[in-house]
Amino acid sequence: MKGFIPLILGLAASVASAATPATPGLTYLYSLNCTLGAALSVGAGPHGTRTVIPITGGTFSGPKLSGKVLDLGADWGLVDKDGTFSADTRYQLQTDDGAHIFIRTSGPAQADGKIHLRMVFETGNADYYWLNNIVAVGILTTGNGYVAIDGWQLDSPK
Repeated sequence: MKGFIPLILGLAASVASAATPATPGLTYLYSLNCTLGAALSVGAGPHGTRTVIPITGGTFSGPKLSGKVLDLGADWGLVDKDGTFSADTRYQLQTDDGAHIFIRTSGPAQADGKIHLRMVFETGNADYYWLNNIVAVGILTTGNGYVAIDGWQLDSPK
């Protein structure tokens, strides 16, 4: 035990002086404009008050994919006990070449009013199958009857 403490202190000093790892990059996926229906409060639950906002359409466009947002989905957002809204969406994209992509997003509102999103994609289409295996993030900006989302794929450090 006597030699163990200096070993631990030495390791802690090594970790503290280690260089910051390389920062991952981001690759732009698309910008999306989504129209919304009237919000419906479905009441309080154990984690806050849930409001359902229908997703009624829209479009998206980027360097590797573009198309439309189908009238098939909603944001099941939650306002917690501290008043912070967190998005919780499920909706469907259809690319210009006919592929269907299911998307889920979630994430909290920030002090500046934007919402930081985690984005998860699902598709069986071979041309877009790569989306199933990426980590993606988005920034959502709210408008009057619509939202705009810019999405990026996380890349390994170079």
